[in-house]
Amino acid sequence: MEQDIKKIKRSIKIYPIFASFTGDMIFFVPIDTLFLTLVKGLNASQITAMTMVALIICIISQKAILATVKKIGNVNSLRLGAILLLIAALVLTFGKSFALMLLYKSINEIAFMFLNMDEIILKSNLNAVNRKDDYYKIRNKSKIMYSIITLLTALVAGKLFNINQYLPMYLSIIIYILLIGLAFMYYEAKTNETREIKENKKKVKITSVIFLVILSNAVFYSIIKMGQNNSKLFMQYDFQKFLSIEMVTYYITTIVFISRIARLVGNIVFGKVYSKIKDKMSIVLTICLSMAFSLLIIGHYINVEFIYKVIIMSLGFFLILATRDSFQIYIEDVALSISDKEEQQKIVIDIEVYRRLGTLILSAIFTLILMKYELIVIEFILLGLSIGEIFVNKKLCDKLKTYKI
Repeated sequence: MEQDIKKIKRSIKIYPIFASFTGDMIFFVPIDTLFLTLVKGLNASQITAMTMVALIICIISQKAILATVKKIGNVNSLRLGAILLLIAALVLTFGKSFALMLLYKSINEIAFMFLNMDEIILKSNLNAVNRKDDYYKIRNKSKIMYSIITLLTALVAGKLFNINQYLPMYLSIIIYILLIGLAFMYYEAKTNETREIKENKKKVKITSVIFLVILSNAVFYSIIKMGQNNSKLFMQYDFQKFLSIEMVTYYITTIVFISRIARLVGNIVFGKVYSKIKDKMSIVLTICLSMAFSLLIIGHYINVEFIYKVIIMSLGFFLILATRDSFQIYIEDVALSISDKEEQQKIVIDIEVYRRLGTLILSAIFTLILMKYELIVIEFILLGLSIGEIFVNKKLCDKLKTYKI
């Protein structure tokens, strides 16, 4: 047992490092649109189509993925996820066709579904060493580490890209090879939680409040996901009218770097005001999201000096990132607060499924739109959806007044 405790403590220690480096392809994200358009030769509709196809495959494969997880266990699923991340990075780096880019995106999405098992492993290990209350602290530590790492990579990725367009990808591959080794150091304590889950299999009644929670989260997440990707490309195309490719790279990567700071600032502000305006938090965040797309559109059309255009559009992009984590935390808090213990697993799974479905629907619509229209149309649609989301959350806020959260 002593040897098991050592393994458990080791797994707890390596969790923040593993989770922060598997949170995303850290060297690729800051230059993703640049790499996909300039190196791989994709256009906006193809990039959107990649997301759509990957989400379809993910949703279709969900039962197969769950069956695989049950068969091989959480730790082996984690290791499989790390291996799939490496395969995805290799396909992205060396693939030369659009079909291979679709394959990369699909493998990448499936990898993250397997990697989600690290949260279950962490929970089991903390329970085994009587540190259940440390779950939030360690999860938060991994998010802080991820934020710091992405800040640094956002700062250097553009410079590396200008030196050699494949250099950020080579570094990503090296990191994933190291992470596979780290994954094989994981250990999961044996608990009785799986037995409890099996005993609690009952149909959950989806009330109007829970439905609004699921709907609001699906719409908001879809707006954030598609808004972040398309708005970065939107700014890139706008800047290319005035600047060389090298200067566009510099501007975009600088904006991405500052947006990481905006994300951290957003989380800090959310933490301070959450207890004061808890039931109105989602309304505040959706208003901020509407302002984000308004600034992006204004920056596109306004006839001023280029630097002011950059500032206005950048502020819009920063607002998107600043609201991203805060809304997710709020929705999770609400969902868990208004549901019984036996309902929570089903509700959390539904939230995740509908988030993907919402993104899939928007991806399909945007792919069709971009075949005929420019990205500015997408920005107007996202603005309209975010305004509609304000009214959805107003209704949710009114209903939550009957709950003691």
